[in-house]
Amino acid sequence: MIYRTLLLPSVLIISLAFASCAEQEGPVETPQTMSASADPGLAHTVYFWLQDTLSQADRESFEEGVRSLEQAPTVRRLFLGTPAATPSRGVVDNSFDYTLILWFDDVDGHDAYQVSPTHLKFVEDHEAKFKEVRVYDHNSL
Repeated sequence: MIYRTLLLPSVLIISLAFASCAEQEGPVETPQTMSASADPGLAHTVYFWLQDTLSQADRESFEEGVRSLEQAPTVRRLFLGTPAATPSRGVVDNSFDYTLILWFDDVDGHDAYQVSPTHLKFVEDHEAKFKEVRVYDHNSL
């Protein structure tokens, strides 16, 4: 009797698990993000100055392209931003249009990203929009 009492709920749970898996189409993607409290091994910071003649649609396409970089296998976290409206001081440079920060586990992850199809496609699709790009890479201490 106890066996039947435990068997029915177990079969039901397993059936539901398989049914939910069967409904998914395509490969199941595992999130590549790190926890908010985790320190990256390397932060890759990119400042973009875009061509002055870009339309709003061009800028939106650029933003979408940047967000696609999070799909590169070694990217752990992505931040995309614009200059903050902080008070002007001699050490503040708010002249850029966008900043991108990507977190990697280490230099090897960064190097793999540089030659990944995701990154190469982004550059190919959006390079003509760049007026200037500056990169700063940082190791975690």
